Amino acid sequence: MRRKIRYRWLDWGAEFSFTVIFLGVLALGLGFNEFFKTADPDVDIYSRIVDVALVGGLSVVILLLVVSLLDMRGRLRDLGKEHGKLVADSKRDVLTGVFNRETFVANAKAALANHGKKKFFALFLIDVDHFKQVNDTHGHPAGDKVLVFVAEQLQRYFPDASIGRLGGDEFAVLIEHSDPMTGKWAQELCSRFAAGLAGQVNLGSRRLAVSASIGIGLAPFHGRTWSSLVINADMALYASKNSGRACATLFQEEMLTDIRNEKALVRELRAAMLLRHLRVAYQPIVDSDGQLIAFEALLRWRHALRGVIPPDVFIPVAERALMIGEIGNYVVRQVCEDLAGLPDVPVNVNLSANQISMPDLKQKLLDILADTATDPRRIVLEITESASLAANQRIAGQISALQDLGFRIALDDFGMGYSEFNQLRALPYDVIKIDKSYIRSLGTDHVTDVFVSAVVEIARRSGKYVVAEGIETEDDLLRACAAGCDRFQGYYFGRPVFVEEVDPVRLDYSIRKTEPQKVSGAA
Repeated sequence: MRRKIRYRWLDWGAEFSFTVIFLGVLALGLGFNEFFKTADPDVDIYSRIVDVALVGGLSVVILLLVVSLLDMRGRLRDLGKEHGKLVADSKRDVLTGVFNRETFVANAKAALANHGKKKFFALFLIDVDHFKQVNDTHGHPAGDKVLVFVAEQLQRYFPDASIGRLGGDEFAVLIEHSDPMTGKWAQELCSRFAAGLAGQVNLGSRRLAVSASIGIGLAPFHGRTWSSLVINADMALYASKNSGRACATLFQEEMLTDIRNEKALVRELRAAMLLRHLRVAYQPIVDSDGQLIAFEALLRWRHALRGVIPPDVFIPVAERALMIGEIGNYVVRQVCEDLAGLPDVPVNVNLSANQISMPDLKQKLLDILADTATDPRRIVLEITESASLAANQRIAGQISALQDLGFRIALDDFGMGYSEFNQLRALPYDVIKIDKSYIRSLGTDHVTDVFVSAVVEIARRSGKYVVAEGIETEDDLLRACAAGCDRFQGYYFGRPVFVEEVDPVRLDYSIRKTEPQKVSGAA
């Protein structure tokens, strides 16, 4: 406590010291003046001493008041500085240093509300690509480094802009200018920013490439208020994600129509599930002798007005509408009900990343098995690439629990996009399905040959099977056999057909006598 007081005393500085000295000298002078004054010789020495004490006491009181005032002023000055710092900090994101969501949105609303006829704005909404996978694969400290890196690049390539972190891996940039800003200019800015992100982030001994999806809205062309501008920029961001990410998209009026169409498709998809208009087709998976090993269940939708809607159109819509879990359960139930009309082999059913991360997945599957009296060993759950990318310890544990119930696990489309060999260690599996793009490149691309050979060798040593997808010709089959694959799937052995068109006793697919007719409703 004494040390704090001493430091506080010293911190008062020269101004306080000068005041103390001045008041001290003044008090001493007044005291001596009272003590030695001789105007009234009859006043005794004791009266003089009392007068001096009174004057001295008054001086001390004045001195204490001055000290208190100075101390209060110092405290108020320090509190003002601390308050200013707290206010400034409250407007900033703690991790990245850019504006937080509340401040950025408030500033943007004010700027757009007060703009004149000579004010133009460009809003950029930025989403870091595959950020969840970074956190799951490399840990949250690595994710924080990525966010800081992205914020630094934004400040570098948008130096005069207002930059904010809207939450998670989402950032926003608002540029104000007196001249109109064109889409070409905005795209060029985004291209330079993307090049900066490609510089990669250092994660210890590793370097991680970063990319982002960007949506662009220009005011007043795409909205005069914050709410209208951000909605349109968000639609453009949505279009960037649909285009494969790592790109920037300028808002177009046609996007409003696309959104309305998607909402209508979601409503029709819900109706199709209720009316059981979604059907499951089955494609054979065979061994090297052409003997039936399994089927893969493939969802098909024949719309009354739109005709056949391919899965790559309605499945992404279902995922965005958070319906993929319902659709996945619908397919599993349909497969279980169809098993009686199929040969006695397992059926592969796809699980999406969203579905497999659902905490009630295990119980939902158990309920379906109980309702349909199905042996789980008849079902192979195919984990899609997006699900395996999102794999963490919790998801791996969930997959293991499904395996313990009797389900077998297949890694689907292995090698496509971002798949890594590390997944073969992180995830429990029984089957690896190699993407058809690799099968088609066998024998013509050295890297593909090495990759497929490595996958086959890992599977062989682990006692697992490798399925070559996309076998459409005899040449495809010969190349896949030469690479060591032991199971095959593709049009060469049969197209997907509905359960009523499957021969329940046929097991031999080694001879392809005629081209099967394309099933009604199959894409």
